[in-house]
Amino acid sequence: MKRQDMYSLLLLAGGRSSRMGKDKAELLFEGKTFISILLEKAKTLGIKKIYLSGHRSTLDGIKVISDIYQDRGPLGGIHACMCAMSTPYCLVLPVDVPQIPSEELEKLIHYHECLTEYKKNLPILLEHNERVEPLIGIYPTEIKGIIEEVIKNDSAPVFRVLKKWGYNCFHTEISGWKVENINTPEAYQELLTHQEGDTFHAGKN
Repeated sequence: MKRQDMYSLLLLAGGRSSRMGKDKAELLFEGKTFISILLEKAKTLGIKKIYLSGHRSTLDGIKVISDIYQDRGPLGGIHACMCAMSTPYCLVLPVDVPQIPSEELEKLIHYHECLTEYKKNLPILLEHNERVEPLIGIYPTEIKGIIEEVIKNDSAPVFRVLKKWGYNCFHTEISGWKVENINTPEAYQELLTHQEGDTFHAGKN
C-alpha cells in the first residue's frame, strides 16, 4: 500500500490559545505560518490527506472537521477526524510544533512501516529524554471506538485511552526544543531568536 493511502495527517489546532493570546496556527516562523509549515512537511512525507481540528483554515486540500462531542479537548478532535478518515493510520501533530524536523517524522513513519501487522494496531508515540509525547505519533484510526467510549460523557486525558488500548514508543535523541509546544509568547520569542547551538527553554515557561 502506498504511503498516501496508508496515512493521513491529523493536525490539532484546537484550544483557545489563551496563554499565547493569539491564534497559534497563524503565527509566523521562518516567514510562514505554523500551519502551512506543517502542511509542507506532510507533503514531503508523502501524506496527501489532511484533516484539521479546531481551526477554520482556507488553505487548499484540507478537510476541516468539527468535533462530534464538544469540549472534549484533544481527544474530541482526534475522534472526529478519525471518523472522517479513509486511511488505516494517521500522523497526529499539534499545530504548535512547527520546528519539528521532517527528518524525525520520516524516521517515525518508517519505524511504523517496518512493524508487523500486529504491532501496527498500537499507537507509536515519540519519546525523547524519557518524555513521551501523546500528541506526536502514529495512531491506528480504529482506536476511534474506544476514544468515543471514554469521551462520550466527559472530557478525559489522552493517556486514559492509551492505557486502555496500549501503545509503543519510538525513541529519538532529538533535542528537546525541537518538539516543545510553542504555546506562550515567551516560547515564541525564543523560537524566533533560536540559532544553532543556543539553549531553548520553552519547556520551562
